[in-house]
Amino acid sequence: MSLKPLFLGVLLFGFGIVQAQTAQEYLADGNSAYNEGNYTNAIDQYNLVLSMEMHSAALYFNLGNAHYKLGNVAESIFYFEKAKQLAPQDKEIENNSLFAKNMTLDSIEILPKTQLKTLSDKVLSIFTLDQWALFSIILLWLSIFFFVFYRISKKIELKRILFVLGVLFLLLFSVTIGLTETKNSQEKIKYGIIFSEEIQIWGEPNERADILFLLHQGTSVEVIDELEGWSKIRLANGSEGWIKNQGIRLLN
Repeated sequence: MSLKPLFLGVLLFGFGIVQAQTAQEYLADGNSAYNEGNYTNAIDQYNLVLSMEMHSAALYFNLGNAHYKLGNVAESIFYFEKAKQLAPQDKEIENNSLFAKNMTLDSIEILPKTQLKTLSDKVLSIFTLDQWALFSIILLWLSIFFFVFYRISKKIELKRILFVLGVLFLLLFSVTIGLTETKNSQEKIKYGIIFSEEIQIWGEPNERADILFLLHQGTSVEVIDELEGWSKIRLANGSEGWIKNQGIRLLN
C-alpha cells in the first residue's frame, strides 16, 4: 500500500510559519518512517499532525495504511472511512478500505438497494454538502438573471428563450435543493466502528436484557439512538441492538 502525497498548502492554510514548518517535519518524518517499515513511528508522526487540527483525505489514508500494516483492524478501517468521507470518489481509498474490511471476523450481508437508491447515492456522492449548496445558489441566481432580462427585453424571440432558460434553471434549482437537503440528512446520521475485540449486543440498554449477538472489532455500524452510556446500533443487514459506548468510536 503506497502513501498519498499531502498538500501542505491546503492543510496548513491559516497556520503560522512555525506551525507549518513543524507540521512539515512531522509529515516528512512520518513518510520516512512508513517507507522504512517503522509503521508505529509513522502513526505517531501522523497523529501529531492531527493534533494540530489538520485534516485531509491523504493524511487519513496514510494512517489507515500504517495501521493495516500492523494488523490494527479497527483503526485501519476507521481511518479509511474518515478518508472516504473527505474523498468519496477516490478509488484507491475504496480499494484499500475493502482490503482492511476483509480482516474483520463479522460477515454481514448488506441489504440490497433499489436501483433508484443506488442512483441517488451515486449522484449525492459527486459533491460535498457545501458544494451542493453552492451549486443550488448558483442555479437560483442564474434563474433570476434570465427572468430579469426576460422582463426588460423587447424582442419576442429573445424573451421566449430567456423565459425558457429561467424556468429550466429554476427547475434545476428545485432538484439540487432537494439533493442538498437529502445530503444534509445523510450527514446527520452517525456512523461508527467497533473497537472492542469482541462485544455483546443487548436487546435493551441494560445488562439485564437478553444478549442478541456478538460483534468484533472493525465492524461498521449506524448509531440510531443514544441513552446514558449506551448506543442503539443498526447493521448493514438491518439487525439492531444496544451497545456500551466504550466499545464504539464514532466517525462523525
